[in-house]
Amino acid sequence: MEITFNNTSQQIEDSTSVVHLLQKLLGDKLQGIAVAVNQNIIPKAQWETFILQQHDNILVIKAAQGG
Repeated sequence: MEITFNNTSQQIEDSTSVVHLLQKLLGDKLQGIAVAVNQNIIPKAQWETFILQQHDNILVIKAAQGG
């Protein structure tokens, strides 16, 4: 199925969870990020159980330090 990940079209398998997608695309760099699906923040506790749907728009934001 087709989704959009950070403004880039991606083909993924049906029944893909948020955490599975993140591991596939980001590897082990999952610390300090926030995930929104269709402009709704998905709490990290739900990443394993939140199943993506056709045409979902996923946005990953990395926290940055600064002042």
